[in-house]
Amino acid sequence: MHISSLLTEKKKNNLIIKSTYWLLQKYKPLWLIRISDQSIRNNLIEWLKFINAWFVVISQWEENILVSKNIAIVNWVDDSMLSWFDFVVSDDNIEKISDYLWVWIAPIIIRDNHLSNILKEFNPMKNEWNAYFYDEKNHWSITYSVIRYIENYKFPFDNKNLIKNVISI
Repeated sequence: MHISSLLTEKKKNNLIIKSTYWLLQKYKPLWLIRISDQSIRNNLIEWLKFINAWFVVISQWEENILVSKNIAIVNWVDDSMLSWFDFVVSDDNIEKISDYLWVWIAPIIIRDNHLSNILKEFNPMKNEWNAYFYDEKNHWSITYSVIRYIENYKFPFDNKNLIKNVISI
């Protein structure tokens, strides 16, 4: 399947998840947040409210709720729904990164991770590599990486190259 077809299919599918989690139907990038540290996750949520994107945050301590117009907190996300997301933000506790990469989800993960043999920081100038990294385990560093990624997402050519690199692993 051609990369344009894959991205079109992803766009249609993420409308389904937005309605499932009460997010508005306007097309914006759809993020999955899998941060295990509750303090970092809660601080991050406060900043994500101001970013022009949709976020589904997985939290074991919350029931499914809509926190703001662009953030839903859920207990879990079924594996069959993964392909509906554009990006995943995770800490070093991420399991089965291949499950995300196979369904064209680009990761944002801490730089010092156990996946350095398959994840390298995306360079939009050279259209190389397949992930974005944050440097420190805090909400500031994660927010900075999310914003850098959203800036890249605004350029369809760069985003297509990133997704192409993700699925070529």
